[in-house]
Amino acid sequence: MIKPKYHWDTKSTTTTISDETADQFKLTPIVKKVLESKGITEQQDIAQILEQPTPEHDVNLLSDIDKAVERINHAIDQNEMILVYGDYDADGVTSTTILVTTLRELGAHVGWYIPNRFSEGYGPNELAFRNAHDEGVSLIITVDNGIQGHQPIEVAQSLGVDVIVTDHHEIGDTLPDAYAIVHPMHPEYDYPFKYLCGAGVAYKLSQALLSEPPEKFKALAAIGTIADLVSLTDENRTIVKEGLEVLNTHCPESIKAILAQASYKDDITEETIGFVIGPRLNAVGRLEDAAMAAELLMADTEDEATFLAEQVEFFNQERKNIVSQIVDEAMEMAESQVEQGNQFLLLAKEDWHEGVLGIVASRIVETYSLPTILLNIDTEQQHAKGSARSIEQVSMFDILNEHAELISKFGGHHMAAGMTLAIDQVEPLRKALNESMERITASTSLVPTKKVDVKLSEADISIKNIQDIYRLRPFGTDFSSPCFELQEVPMVQAKAIGQEGKHLKLTLGDSHLQALYWNNGNLIRELETQQPIDIIGTLQINEWNGHQSPQFIIDDLGTNQLQILDYRSKNKWNQFDQHMSDVAFLIHPKSEKLADNYYYYGEEIEQHYDKYVFRDLPAKLEDVETTLQHVDLSQIYLELKHDQSIYFEGMPKIDTFKNCYKALLKKGEIHLAEDGMPLCQFLNVKPNILMFMLKVFLELGFIQNEADRIVVNQQTEKKSIESSQLYQARLQRIEVEQLLLYEDFAKLKAWIKSELTVN
Repeated sequence: MIKPKYHWDTKSTTTTISDETADQFKLTPIVKKVLESKGITEQQDIAQILEQPTPEHDVNLLSDIDKAVERINHAIDQNEMILVYGDYDADGVTSTTILVTTLRELGAHVGWYIPNRFSEGYGPNELAFRNAHDEGVSLIITVDNGIQGHQPIEVAQSLGVDVIVTDHHEIGDTLPDAYAIVHPMHPEYDYPFKYLCGAGVAYKLSQALLSEPPEKFKALAAIGTIADLVSLTDENRTIVKEGLEVLNTHCPESIKAILAQASYKDDITEETIGFVIGPRLNAVGRLEDAAMAAELLMADTEDEATFLAEQVEFFNQERKNIVSQIVDEAMEMAESQVEQGNQFLLLAKEDWHEGVLGIVASRIVETYSLPTILLNIDTEQQHAKGSARSIEQVSMFDILNEHAELISKFGGHHMAAGMTLAIDQVEPLRKALNESMERITASTSLVPTKKVDVKLSEADISIKNIQDIYRLRPFGTDFSSPCFELQEVPMVQAKAIGQEGKHLKLTLGDSHLQALYWNNGNLIRELETQQPIDIIGTLQINEWNGHQSPQFIIDDLGTNQLQILDYRSKNKWNQFDQHMSDVAFLIHPKSEKLADNYYYYGEEIEQHYDKYVFRDLPAKLEDVETTLQHVDLSQIYLELKHDQSIYFEGMPKIDTFKNCYKALLKKGEIHLAEDGMPLCQFLNVKPNILMFMLKVFLELGFIQNEADRIVVNQQTEKKSIESSQLYQARLQRIEVEQLLLYEDFAKLKAWIKSELTVN
C-alpha cells in the first residue's frame, strides 16, 4: 500500500451545463465536466473563458489616477527628475520596465532604482529616498511596493519630494501620506477588480499616460501576473491572454534572448512564463542586484539583450546549484525533525543563501506537508534570517504573531513570511511553534487536500481531449489546470530518471500512457510491475521528433493493495537505511540486531509497522509463516540477503551417504589432504558436498575428526541419516531457497498472501 500525500476531494458538482449551452460552445464531455467542476456553468461565464475575455476595466476608476497623471505630466513639462522605485522580483522588474519605458516615450527625465534584497530589503527605503533627493529627484513613483512604506514616504514628502505609490499588496490599517496612491484595493474607491499585480497596475497607469501603450507592455504585464501568482480571473485573465498572444507573435528581443539561453523553442504558454521566464528574472534578485534583470527587459537591440540574457542565465544556473545544495542539507534536517515528532519544521544553518530559502522551504512543505521555516545563521550579525512557507490549515502570519516576542522582525501572510531573529531565539522559537502546532492539530487534520475535477478512464486520455482542455487556457491561480483522477491503472514499467534518479517516469495501462512524477524518484522501490495504482494530476501533450503523445503529470499517487516488492537482485541491495525507525527489519537468527526495530523471523512483534523488510534469507519457512500470520502490514520488501546458495547443489542421496561411509569403513581412516579428492571422484560429488556429509557423520557419531585425520568409530549406535540436525537444516534451507529465491515471483506473492490471511 502506498498512502497518498493528499486527501483527494472528489465531490461532485451541484450545478451542470445545459445541453443547449454545451452545443452552443461545442463543449466535449471532458471540457463540460471540467467547467462544471469549477462552477462555471452560465453562458456568460463560459463565453469569457472560451471566446470573449472580460474587457479591461476603465483606468479612470483606479484610485488617485487623475492626480497621479497630472503630477507626472507636470514633472515632464518642468523637466523634473523622476525616479521609478521598483522591486527585485519578476513582478517588480516588469513593473519597473513598463513605467520607465512609458515615461521615456513621454520625454521624461527619468531614472530607476531597485533596492538590494539583502542590504536594503523590500519596499521604500529612507536612505534611498534621501539619496534621490540629494541627486535632484523631485518625484518618486513606486511600482509593486510602497503601500507599507509610511515612514520613508513621510521623510520624502517632508524633503519636498512627491511620492506616487503604485502597488497591489495588502493595505494596512492606515495609508501612507503619499502624494497619490494608485491601488486596486484602495478603500475609498471601487475599482471593479482588486487583484492586479504590480505590473498590472503599472500597465494601467501607462494606459492613462499614453493613448496607445506599446504591445510589449501586455507581454510584460502577463509575465508579472503569472510570476506573482495573482488571481488569473477577470481582468488578469484578459491581460495574460493578450500578453501571450503578443509573446507568440511579436516577442520582445529581451524575452527572445531569455528563451534562447534556456534552449526553449516551443509556443509560449503560461507554463513557459511560470517555469522558464519568471524563474530567470527572479534569479538575479535572489542572488545579487536585480537591476540586471530590469536592464535586460529594457534592452532595445538583439546584441544587448543576448549579452544580458547570458548573464541572467548564469545567475539562474548558480541559483539552481545553490538551491540543490541547500535542499539536500535541509531535507536531511527535516527528516530528523519529523522522526522526533516535530510538526513545525524550523531548519537553521550557517552559510545558507538567504535569497533562495523561500524556494527550499516550499520544497520541504511539498515533501512533508508541514509548515516550515528556513533560516540562515549569521554569526557576524548575531541573527538568523530567512523565509517561511505554510500549509492551508496553518496561518504562518498568525502562528508567528503568537510568538512575536521571540522574533526581531517579521512580515507576511497566510502562506508565507520572512523574518529576522536573534540566534539564541532559534531553539525557543522552534519549541514554541511546535507547542502551538500541538494545540492546532488537536482539532485540525494536517492532511493536505487536492481538488479533483474529473475522474477519467484510460480511454478518455487522448490527444483530441487534451487539445480540447487546452481551449480553457490560460491556467493559474483561482483557475488552475484541471486535476484528473485515474483509478486502478496497471503499472507496466517504472524508471527513476534525472540526476541521481530524482524523478519518476511510469508507463501505465494498455495504452502505455507515459506519466511523470517530479521529485519522487524514491517511489520506484515501492512499485511493482502490473500493480494497479491510483493517480491524480494534469494532462499534457508531449512532442518528440514531431510525434505527439498524451502525458500525465502526477500530483499524487496511491494504492490500497498490499505490496510485495522484489529486491532480491544484488544491484538493489542496501536500498534501505538500517536506521529507518518506521520499518521492521527481519533477519537471520545468527545476525546481530542493530536497533529495536530488528526482529528474528518467527519472533513476536508487538509494535505496528506498515513496512517490513525481509533483509536476510530465513533459516526455515516455518518461522516466516509465523511472522506473516501475526502481522498487519501494507508493504513487504524482499531483500533476502545470503552468503551463498545451496539449492542447485541439492541434497546428497542416502545411497551416496552409504557409499561414503562404506569407503571410510573400508579404509578405517583417511587424510583429507591426500584422500579427499579421490573420495570425491569415487562418489562423484564436489568437495563441499563431501564436507557436508562428513559433518553429518561427525554429528551422528559415525566418525571422529582427529587433527587432519577422519577416523571411523567402529562401535557406534545405529542412526538414520535423516535424524541429523545438519541434514534437516539443509533440507529446510533448500526448501527456503526453492520458494523464496527461485520460485516464480507470482507464485511467491500468492504464497505470502495466503499466509497473511491464515490468521
